Amino acid sequence: MRGRDVIDVDTDPAEALRDRLRRVIRLGVPILGVLLIAGALAGTAYYSYTVNRRDALILSEDLIEALDRRVRTQVTAWLEPAADTAEVFAGAVAEDPFGPGSEALALTLMRSRTRLTSLYVGGAGGDFLMVQRSAAGGLDTKRIVKSEGQRRVTWTRRAPDGAVTGTEEDPADTYDPAERAWYRGAAAADGLFWSDVYVFFSNRKPGITVSKSARRTDGSVSAVVGADVELAAIGEFLGQLDVGRTGRALITEGDGRLVALPDAAALLRGEDDAPRPARIEELGQPVIREAFDRVRISGETRALMEIDGTRQIVSASSLRQTVGRDWWLLLIVPETDFVGFVAANNIRTLMLSGSVMLLAIGLAGFLAWQGVRTDRHARDLLRRQRALAVQNTALRDLAGLDGLGNPAEGAALRRATEIISGATGARGISLWRIEDRLLVCADSFDRDSRGHTDAAEIPLDQCPQFAESLSSGEILSVADAGSDPLTAELYLIYLQAAGCRSLLSVPVRNDDRVVGCVWIEDAALSAEAEQDAIGFVRILGRLLAPRFATMPVPEAPAAQPPARAAAEARGGACLPGGQAGLRNASLSVERDRLLLHEITRRGLGDDQLAAMRFSHVTVMVLRMADDIALATGNAADAVVIERIVRSCQGAAERHRIRYLKILNEQIVAAEGFDSDDREDAARRLASAALEIDAECMRIFTSLGRPPGFALGLDTGAVLGSAIGFGQVAFNVWGEAVRVAATMANSAPGGMVQVTQSTYELLRDGFVFRRRGAFWLERLGEMTTYFLRGRL
Repeated sequence: MRGRDVIDVDTDPAEALRDRLRRVIRLGVPILGVLLIAGALAGTAYYSYTVNRRDALILSEDLIEALDRRVRTQVTAWLEPAADTAEVFAGAVAEDPFGPGSEALALTLMRSRTRLTSLYVGGAGGDFLMVQRSAAGGLDTKRIVKSEGQRRVTWTRRAPDGAVTGTEEDPADTYDPAERAWYRGAAAADGLFWSDVYVFFSNRKPGITVSKSARRTDGSVSAVVGADVELAAIGEFLGQLDVGRTGRALITEGDGRLVALPDAAALLRGEDDAPRPARIEELGQPVIREAFDRVRISGETRALMEIDGTRQIVSASSLRQTVGRDWWLLLIVPETDFVGFVAANNIRTLMLSGSVMLLAIGLAGFLAWQGVRTDRHARDLLRRQRALAVQNTALRDLAGLDGLGNPAEGAALRRATEIISGATGARGISLWRIEDRLLVCADSFDRDSRGHTDAAEIPLDQCPQFAESLSSGEILSVADAGSDPLTAELYLIYLQAAGCRSLLSVPVRNDDRVVGCVWIEDAALSAEAEQDAIGFVRILGRLLAPRFATMPVPEAPAAQPPARAAAEARGGACLPGGQAGLRNASLSVERDRLLLHEITRRGLGDDQLAAMRFSHVTVMVLRMADDIALATGNAADAVVIERIVRSCQGAAERHRIRYLKILNEQIVAAEGFDSDDREDAARRLASAALEIDAECMRIFTSLGRPPGFALGLDTGAVLGSAIGFGQVAFNVWGEAVRVAATMANSAPGGMVQVTQSTYELLRDGFVFRRRGAFWLERLGEMTTYFLRGRL
């Protein structure tokens, strides 16, 4: 059946329309104002960025043009003296190229033209004269004279001051100037001839040769002169250029052979005995190679190119008019080097604009908040009414329960926990009554599994901080029970096994005495909902108080351990009391048999074994892993390690543990040396271990630190002997001691881990949780357990 629309005849439709318009205006005007301000700021920022970027690019073009002119000037200044020298030398030696005056003139020119590497003249017949700058700074002369079929090569060595230091001949020299490219090129040219870039034979450095033919007055070629110039200095000059932050400048030939680079080492390729100038593709820089390929297509250019996802400013200009060769100057600069500051300034501007936006948003938000405040209050009121309706329904259901105050009526109590769970939305509800020093579960309900349990008991002595809070009537609300100091102990002995993380505990009072409490587990309540839940639970507490105050202790077998009861209520698995693990035979007996077998295998008899052998001793090892926490203390409290040792000594006295020793960061206790009380010894040592565990947990919780300790128990054979002189001491060792130490070392912090042999002795009187398998040498795999409490 379709519901009919309900029309309020008392409301004027025009007034309702005006109300809707007012709500739209209250929200829309502030939002529209914020959007307009944001649009204006964004438009201003975009316009500013565009204009500044354009101006920066214009300035970058001017800078690149200036760098281009500067490089041209530098290259001209470097190569022009060599060309002038070749012109002068060719004119001076044209009539007598190899006369005595030629060497003197060459020496004079080399001293005045320091950029020249060598200056020489060669004839078609093989005669040759060269003045070369040596590594020591002097000028050496090489002369090749051919006469009457004889060839003589002579070197004259000079010191930097010009003094001759020696003369030597080189009969193995086969150099013929007429076969060289500089000779043939100049002889065929009318003016200067520039060679390709090559590596000089004398010093293994890249350079270039400028040569010119020396002609007699009749126009015939008498010889060819040449001047060598190294190009390393041009590369150094390119490296000194400020081409942005990461820009690169280089000179290359038209075919891709490099002429000058800032990195001189990258300019050479090939073997050491035959080096050559590198090619541009051998640099391994894709940006340079891509830019050069585009320049080869377009020629001289200055443009913005997209290369490998980045914008590059590329300038390419020809140096043919400067050097007479097909040389190109490449300047490659990332655009961000010139316009990056524009983006940075724009970001700062946007940040300043953002402050204006925040102010505008704040004002708009305030106006909008004022506008929606009434609507929010109306929604809160509606939500509150619904919550009260749910609680009123729950209270009516509770009031209708018969026998809620009757201690013998369990069905009413179970129905009450279900009602509370539905009213609060909690995953679990537990009702607890206090009997002596025990917290006894009257009923525990899990919403997910719809299960009930009422057999758990929690010794209040094992969670003293929670017990103190409960006895004082304090309402306890914790989001993480495992880390809160008041519930950390309770979490280990019950809540962890129950899968409960957050807890709301409300005490139940009978007159002025706390007789129990109600736990709301994992409810995820808001602050207001939590207060409503507390008020609701207090009403339930008044109904339960007479029942808890008069409820007798039921006559029944031993109650389930709290961890097992909690697991059953949640539908989880737990260990049965008679489970023996991976095998049913007694492990301690088998391990004692293996020890006797090992003694026999070594050929030892009872009269040869000086130490005493104990076949069924239970050993406890306390491992302390937090060195800093152990050293904590002040004038009022003892050092933590002393408090722990005192706790161990007290537990040993109360439970009649005869063997107790501290070894570095471990404390070892053992009992069961008498063959007739091994089960009682194991129970006493386990009880002592639980007390020590609880005390250590209190100590670490008070420090606000995670539990930096663990305990391990094992039952098996040990050896013992009195040792020392003077005041002797009794010491035990053997497999049980080692296995107990392994249990302590492998256990999580704050846990007591026991072996299967110890579990078999304790399973009827203590609560355990199975952990997993453990490999024992010579015996194989066995099961380990966590000791959780006493039954």
